[in-house]
Amino acid sequence: MKIRTWVYWCISVTMLACGGAPVPHDALSAAQADVKGAEVGGATENPKAALHVKLAKDQIELAQKQISDGDNEEATRTLNRAQADAELALALAKEAKAQGEAAEASEQVGKLRKEMSK
Repeated sequence: MKIRTWVYWCISVTMLACGGAPVPHDALSAAQADVKGAEVGGATENPKAALHVKLAKDQIELAQKQISDGDNEEATRTLNRAQADAELALALAKEAKAQGEAAEASEQVGKLRKEMSK
């Protein structure tokens, strides 16, 4: 009976040592690409969007540390947050650009109306 218990214990320890989440290379690449996309999309020109780009970059840095420490599950969660922040930054940048274009179009319509009423 003691040998059987010892064997089960050894198997359990071996499974725990070999287990764990794989290194999230794809999630890391996706988060980095989303940050670059947000930057190219104008997120650095909008303060709110720039803040989320910074948060995403900080989270990517943290995830890289977590990966080097072997905490791949936590790194995956951190990278998911980084992606969400990068996507939000891009959305905020697009919104600001659209609002600027709408204001410009409204101003042009106002000018045309003035000219037509003369």
